[in-house]
Amino acid sequence: MQFSDAMRELAENSGIGPLQFDADGSVALLFDGEHEITFTPDAEDRSVLFHAELGPAPSQDASACLQLLTASLLGAQTGGAALAVHEALGTVVLWKRHDDNFADRADLERAVNLFLAQVIAWKKKLKHAPAAAADTESGLPSHVQGIKA
Repeated sequence: MQFSDAMRELAENSGIGPLQFDADGSVALLFDGEHEITFTPDAEDRSVLFHAELGPAPSQDASACLQLLTASLLGAQTGGAALAVHEALGTVVLWKRHDDNFADRADLERAVNLFLAQVIAWKKKLKHAPAAAADTESGLPSHVQGIKA
């Protein structure tokens, strides 16, 4: 089942109602009033990209960024997704690429729920990561503490 068809069926069965797809076929859904996930299909490689902003990127904290990369390695600590920093927005983004052909609505729903669980978990990890104290002279972190996966 093509992504757009499966997503329409998922929305109808979940009581979300009719979806408004962007010109590129993207659609964003808000879960629990706080977790927005955008789904962007790519017809050329027959995939759909799930992505969500998690929160502010670690500012001037190379150690925390290194830990994000480490957690992202082969999706071992992210349920198969990857973490990245969107430099222009200054946010951490979790993303995962799926084949755009789902077995049925339930298959898409499982994929969405697994990704949503990672979004929620990583938002908590980022939110509760200790902030690095800044050296008042240089403005650089004087004491770096990273995110524990």
